[in-house]
Amino acid sequence: MVFGRKKDDGDESHNRLALFGSRSKSKSPAPPANPYAKPIPTDPYTKAKINAGVAPLPAGEQPPARNSPAGGNVPGDNKLQGGYTPNNYVNQGGYGGDRFGGGGPAPAASRYGPGGYGGLGSTDPNDPSDAGRDALFGGARERAQQQTQGGPPPPYSEGTPSYGGGSNAYNTSTYQERHLTAEEEEEEEIQTIKQDIRFIKQGDVASTRNALRIAAQAEETGRETLARLGAQGERIHDTEKSLDIATIEGRIAEEKAKELKTLNKSMFAVHVSNPFTSARRRRDRDEKILNTHREERETREGTRKEAFSTNQRMERTFREIDREAGKHNGKVRTNATERAKYQFEADSEDEGMEDEIEQNLDLLSGAAGRLHGLSKATGRELDEQNRHLERIMQKSDFVDDQIAMNRAKLDRIR
Repeated sequence: MVFGRKKDDGDESHNRLALFGSRSKSKSPAPPANPYAKPIPTDPYTKAKINAGVAPLPAGEQPPARNSPAGGNVPGDNKLQGGYTPNNYVNQGGYGGDRFGGGGPAPAASRYGPGGYGGLGSTDPNDPSDAGRDALFGGARERAQQQTQGGPPPPYSEGTPSYGGGSNAYNTSTYQERHLTAEEEEEEEIQTIKQDIRFIKQGDVASTRNALRIAAQAEETGRETLARLGAQGERIHDTEKSLDIATIEGRIAEEKAKELKTLNKSMFAVHVSNPFTSARRRRDRDEKILNTHREERETREGTRKEAFSTNQRMERTFREIDREAGKHNGKVRTNATERAKYQFEADSEDEGMEDEIEQNLDLLSGAAGRLHGLSKATGRELDEQNRHLERIMQKSDFVDDQIAMNRAKLDRIR
């Protein structure tokens, strides 16, 4: 008889695995996510806690963008907004310098010389070494360098010959100040008034932008403060729940201390109960157990109800705030008569500034209303938490007294 592996052992092993299952340690892959399951929407209160950093992000969600609570883009104190500022690309380099103020190194020269291959390429118009450019400006580069190296020009004197010579030379004695006519003076006053009005309106636009930016920051701070107060209230409710559990454990410890005192008596002491009152004692004991259980249940339900009402109050507050923020007040355009009081000549730029001022004032009005609601909600929450803290102080005092009494009872057991 030959001991060996038969050829059909593989088939038997396959059948055995099919019957009893495989013992391999490879785990089955995780089930794929349900593509038809909709994510649970996050309520405004939870969003506020996430933004304040007191609540974790839900699974599979990215941190929200920090948008302004006032809705839309809030214009900030940016001096480049609106188009009411002068051009910042001023020439600061003088003759031969970069007119865009760039201080970078000059580009490397081409190996084919100026003009590129064949001399037909474009050259740098700002290159001060260009002979044609120097000839065009009449040696202005050399004169500027000589003036810089030689110091300031000599002062003007009467004996200095003037340009052109003869009787047609320019002289300060021949200059007479030209008086403006009445029409020219009136036109100059008009232009001055127009310029003053324009400057004042530009200042008003900047002021409303800054006020709107500060209001948005204040509203965001108010939201985060209220969300942190809500998270603090939840921790206070957790503390009260722990105190309730400590009270129950203290009562159990008191019962165990009584039992220990009874068992610690002398072994010769005879404990004989009256058989005629056993039914009444059992009934009293059962009634006491039932009453104690009911009291503990009412305490737990009261704590849970307070926590639920606090959460509902915070969610309702943030829903109202979001609803107020989502309201788009109808744009009430000022009539032409009212607007004409602040306009001299209504052009497109003036109309644009007036529209922006009105829009910013409307946004400021909405932000002020939301800030008022946030302040009232914060005050209510603080009052509720103060009342809650007083109740917790009473419970903590009761637990402390209970622990001290149990400790004294245990010390008396010898």
